[in-house]
Amino acid sequence: MSAEDTKAFVLKAFDTLFNKRDYAKAAEFWSDSYIQHSAHIPPGRDGLFNLIRALPDTLRYENARIMADGDTLMLHGRFTGHGRPRSWIALDVVRMEGGRLQEHWDVLQGEATEKESQSGLPMFGTSFAKPDGKTTPASGASLTIEEARRITAPLYEALNEPAKKDVSALLAAAAHSDYRSHHTNEEWLSRDQLSDVFKGMGSTIPDLRWEIKDIQTFGDQIVVRGRATGIPTGEFWGAKPTGKGFDTMAIDVFTVRDGKLASAYHVENWMTALQQIGK
Repeated sequence: MSAEDTKAFVLKAFDTLFNKRDYAKAAEFWSDSYIQHSAHIPPGRDGLFNLIRALPDTLRYENARIMADGDTLMLHGRFTGHGRPRSWIALDVVRMEGGRLQEHWDVLQGEATEKESQSGLPMFGTSFAKPDGKTTPASGASLTIEEARRITAPLYEALNEPAKKDVSALLAAAAHSDYRSHHTNEEWLSRDQLSDVFKGMGSTIPDLRWEIKDIQTFGDQIVVRGRATGIPTGEFWGAKPTGKGFDTMAIDVFTVRDGKLASAYHVENWMTALQQIGK
């Protein structure tokens, strides 16, 4: 593989394991004889995978830089949503062998706030960590795509097989307690009411999946184009289950306040979904 292909391979591996939590797919990237040098991770591929299984579903990895020198690569990234007070800034060194990840070293450091930074510059991206470990853009600056993905990640995680998730905890991680989810220009649901809706969808559509297809930021707003798929096993908005599934589109417009979601306006093409189910 070329250097660019190798970098793309490693970034896809990290995304598959840390963000998508697809362990079967991740096994295709990591060698079964994987060598682990990290002081924080048990040995071998199983040690790494089992550690990730034990961390919250809100775990996310963001990459800032990646460099390749032959079969050795170095990544500068950030881990958030792991349940600790501070985000981790990570320098990962990996060695490839036989087209798979074979060996790993790392250095981890808690992300510094602006007050703690003697350099006066953030450790990752363009914004400082807050004392609670969250990040937010500087005043007047637009959210970055990476920040948008981190902030919205728990909400969309709650929409992927909701019956298997702690939906209330995930929504609390993503949104403020006074969050309003608008389904019309005037009508809205509270965070707790939205949690009940997600749980209801999870019981009716056990394999519900919600995939981010596109994400954009405008100041303190995030716009997400999503894809919702699933096969209802119970009555769904008046439609009896037919064994057929749906594949439809959704648009969400979020406003962010202090690093968390404050409100949303959303439109889903459920009419098409119901037509697909009934065909």
